[in-house]
Amino acid sequence: MELIGGLLTVAAFFLYGFSKAGNLKTSLEALDAMLALLRELSARLSHRRESLKTVFSAYQDPLLESYGFLSLLKNHDGRDYPALWENALPLLPLPREALPPLTSLGASLGRLSLKGQTEQITLCLTLLEAVRKDLQAGAMQKRKSIVALWTLSGLLVALLLL
Repeated sequence: MELIGGLLTVAAFFLYGFSKAGNLKTSLEALDAMLALLRELSARLSHRRESLKTVFSAYQDPLLESYGFLSLLKNHDGRDYPALWENALPLLPLPREALPPLTSLGASLGRLSLKGQTEQITLCLTLLEAVRKDLQAGAMQKRKSIVALWTLSGLLVALLLL
């Protein structure tokens, strides 16, 4: 009976570690979705000269919509995008390193000239791509390490309980 309890403890810790490793993958997917949104936003602002409201209402991304980020931006009259952006940003499971450039962009959203806005978006894209590159470089090893650490922790707890 003690052996079964120990195995269940190790399995529970393994599954928790696997879940935590999945969070890293989810944050990379959210970052990729934000990069795609910003690229589209930049292109439509600079080439088509569309308004922010038009761009946000026409943009489709299942991931951003599932977290409610796009829904919040779409279902608004578009008068105060900085406040909307600030409220919508915490809905996404983004890595901490991605938040400062996105917060800075959100504070200027809709308040700059077209040229200034596209420059701000380009700067944000550059910073986010660097963050993504850093996260991607160590993501696989980090996920393996997280799962191994939690599994070994479960084994230690199981040994202590036996």
